[in-house]
Amino acid sequence: MNKMKDRIAGIILTLLSLLLTVGVKTLFSACGAKDDGSFMSCHYAEQAVFGMGIALTVISVCVLISGGSRIGTGCAVALIPAGAVTLFTPGVLINLCMMPNMHCHTVMHPAVSVICGLIIAAAAVHVFLSLRKRGERK
Repeated sequence: MNKMKDRIAGIILTLLSLLLTVGVKTLFSACGAKDDGSFMSCHYAEQAVFGMGIALTVISVCVLISGGSRIGTGCAVALIPAGAVTLFTPGVLINLCMMPNMHCHTVMHPAVSVICGLIIAAAAVHVFLSLRKRGERK
């Protein structure tokens, strides 16, 4: 039972990372192509979030596999800045469309913000609990 308890954070982080990765291409994608076939800048923000989502998923799977070990804690620590970079990609690092009523502003950006915030929070809680548990053992 204790091993399963150590893996709960990994399961949550993996599911959130997968939701981000798949969702940014399906449920909350950026604006579509223009009439001439070119893309607006929000398309590139979507592409970057997708790439970061893959990295977050891989790191989350490491947390899942490693559980409450030091490796798992280290992977959870790595998720915090990676999640922050992903959080700030649409709208800060890569501009979104100029009109605030576009799909990228109303759907993609809020969804990415919420999911990345949850990833950062879950990783921070896992790190805190792992370090506290390790401190109690000494």
